[in-house]
Amino acid sequence: MTEPTKIGRYEVIRLLGEGGIGRVYLAKDPVLGREVAIKVLRDREHASRIRSEARAAAVVRHPNLVTLHDMGESEDVGLFLVFEYVQGPTLRERIASGPVPPIEVARIAIELGAALTTAHEAGIIHRDVKPENVICSSTGAVLTDFGLAIPESKVPARGTIAYAAPETLGADPQFSPRSDQFSLASTLYEALSGKRAFSGDDLATLASAIANDDPPPLTSEETDYREKLMLTRAEGCLRRAFQKEPTLRYPSCRAFGDSLGSAIDVRVSSGFPTISMHSASIVPRATRRWQNLFVLGALLVIAFLFLLGRKDDAHDNAAPLKSAASAFSSTIAPPHHVRHHTPPQPSAATDAGDD
Repeated sequence: MTEPTKIGRYEVIRLLGEGGIGRVYLAKDPVLGREVAIKVLRDREHASRIRSEARAAAVVRHPNLVTLHDMGESEDVGLFLVFEYVQGPTLRERIASGPVPPIEVARIAIELGAALTTAHEAGIIHRDVKPENVICSSTGAVLTDFGLAIPESKVPARGTIAYAAPETLGADPQFSPRSDQFSLASTLYEALSGKRAFSGDDLATLASAIANDDPPPLTSEETDYREKLMLTRAEGCLRRAFQKEPTLRYPSCRAFGDSLGSAIDVRVSSGFPTISMHSASIVPRATRRWQNLFVLGALLVIAFLFLLGRKDDAHDNAAPLKSAASAFSSTIAPPHHVRHHTPPQPSAATDAGDD
């Protein structure tokens, strides 16, 4: 196939990649002056299929779903779709360097879970969730390639089998939002472990593993203590999303993503900016604990001295003890602007009256 130099009004820059049913090019829109990603069909017989993709993408809006800008036809390439160009490596490229840090996977889980649920609520199933279709952009994870996404009432050919749900592998494949959830779980498992959740030497063995087996544990003896805690909690969430019976999975991809994200890091929840995932304090936790204990003990000493001073007022010993309490309080007063309220001192007239 000869590479086109122009598709419609768009000026082709280079080939970005290709899949089972088409190619994707980086191009420039001369009218708006922006770069776009254009998808064209490998086989023009699938034109009706790509029109379904366009209709599917046009009805959903979410910051973590790629946006469809335009659709057209060209004598050179036939029907084509024009998407926003999202810069960044794919999740597949990230995994190639090893497991993705759990904190980052927590964010990806929340973002993709919400994005998929938005599509599902519009009646659209993605059906091909996998690391290749997730771009790790500077603003978050973006789910791309609705090449297999169509309205729920229709059933196209199955997606990539390694990430497929068990109910989609039979003679009568059943696709639903919960089959997308299973695929998302497979994708996130691979991000956490660097390995596929299910494997096999051939399609039959792989399909059998998906239908009957559980993924291997995420942790090993070499996993450090802190990461082991996060991954152990994550396994509980993944276990539910990997249930063979769809009704036993989470009620939505959003519920699954939020659960996995908060299981990995309890400080993470939907809507939090990415930069808030790290602790805001630079003081070690152990140091803060000892500081709190010291202040508590000092306050108890002050209270004891004050009460003792009140008791000894009747014997003319109040002044020395109160002076000691005041002096001790000034030595342990917290730095900066933290202030403690000092109880009012009895007046001379009151003292005399008590005698």
